Amino acid sequence: MSEVSYRAAGAADDAGIRALLGATFPDNVKAQEAFTRWQYWENPFGATVSWIAEAPDGRVVAHWAAVPVPMVLDGRRTRGAKGVDGATDPAFRGQGLFTTVGARMMADCANHGIHALLTHPNPDAAGGAERAGAQLVSQVAAHVRPLDPAWMAGRFRLPRRAAALAGAAFHVSAGDDHAVVEAPAPELDDLWAVAGAHVSNGVVRDATWWRWRYVDRPERPYAFVEARRSGRLTGAAAVTVAERFGGRFGLVLEYLAVDAGAARGLTAGLGAAAAAQGAVGLALAAIPGSRLGRLATGAGFRRLPRRLEPRPLRFMVVDPHGDTAGLAARTWSMAWGDLDHL
Repeated sequence: MSEVSYRAAGAADDAGIRALLGATFPDNVKAQEAFTRWQYWENPFGATVSWIAEAPDGRVVAHWAAVPVPMVLDGRRTRGAKGVDGATDPAFRGQGLFTTVGARMMADCANHGIHALLTHPNPDAAGGAERAGAQLVSQVAAHVRPLDPAWMAGRFRLPRRAAALAGAAFHVSAGDDHAVVEAPAPELDDLWAVAGAHVSNGVVRDATWWRWRYVDRPERPYAFVEARRSGRLTGAAAVTVAERFGGRFGLVLEYLAVDAGAARGLTAGLGAAAAAQGAVGLALAAIPGSRLGRLATGAGFRRLPRRLEPRPLRFMVVDPHGDTAGLAARTWSMAWGDLDHL
């Protein structure tokens, strides 16, 4: 087979990249021009670093991109990026194209002033990401909260009385006032100033992030929940409903709370928003031992047993400037909203 060439890509390569993504992942929304324009080429946080492998006939046969996102490292705001859309044409697999594309893209991130690259590869891509230089921080844990006891009894083959007793384990006291709202609250910068003070390393979830990630996205299958105490915003959450874990679940993408009372209020609002769309439960992803995981547990979520998780979710990082081991050893925060495809 003729040798491929490697190069940085830009907006002029959009059609070729989308053709590869559509052929490799038939349900990938990034096959649509509106999505790559929103995420890659009109990103408010800076230029996307995209690298491709190109066949002699000009076809894009491998690709990986680093989409810029706002980030804090050791509590200080900096430029970060998310590794997304790693793909190789099936006819070109087994030649190390993805590893080479990834390594060159990661090195180029340093030229663009990116200080941390976060990636959550699927199991098929995890090995290539590691060979390209990524290092594992943690396997992310799913936390769930049932909304329908009858479904829970059927799913786990429990007698109804046992299901009722199990359901009692998820009971929590009332939290802050909550409401399902049509758009993220205008005070998100103030909320992030308080809740974000607990985030040493991770994505900055301020108003600009919420607007780009959820409001400006070409398709917006989201419901938003806010918590308030004496009128002051104490929590904000975003949820989308999809099939997971054998049922229809509300996937909690954002869960930003100042304290336990705000988290309980958010959970109540999320339950109402998801149930209105036919969900039988809520699910949330968090790094084990993280503040997000503790808040969720205190608000009635319970960690899903590993055997019930359909696919492991890995959180990996790269330091484009060379100290990836040091970067991976830090205390990180993440949520499902960091995943670009939900």
